Amino acid sequence: MKHVIFLIVTLICVTNLYSQSIKFKNNKVLIDGQECLIDNSTINNVELVTNDGKQTILLNFIRTGVGFNGGLYTKIIFVEQNKSLTSRSYVFTKRLLVSKLLSDKVLVDCNINEDNINKFVMKYDEKVEENLIRY
Repeated sequence: MKHVIFLIVTLICVTNLYSQSIKFKNNKVLIDGQECLIDNSTINNVELVTNDGKQTILLNFIRTGVGFNGGLYTKIIFVEQNKSLTSRSYVFTKRLLVSKLLSDKVLVDCNINEDNINKFVMKYDEKVEENLIRY
């Protein structure tokens, strides 16, 4: 029994060492207690801006009304880099987006690492808009 308790406590400690705390408070995104991004979100769209105001990331929720889940997909736009991606598999939320930006090293030390944006787009882009039937 002591070994099981020791194993559980060890796993919890190791998990906490590698995960970063993400909190949204007073229009700020706090990562490990440090203010990293400004949250200018509305009810339908998410806008995350770096503290210096030089980089903007938009997250849009788009529903076509056709297909699985009403055709819901998300579109992420890196404004200054003029790059975007669409995803249906990952319905990104603010928290999931920030978490993925951190894990893929797009967001490093509260700054956008432009070198990793292309990799992020390639990894998650499902090109949903290219496959929509236009009338």
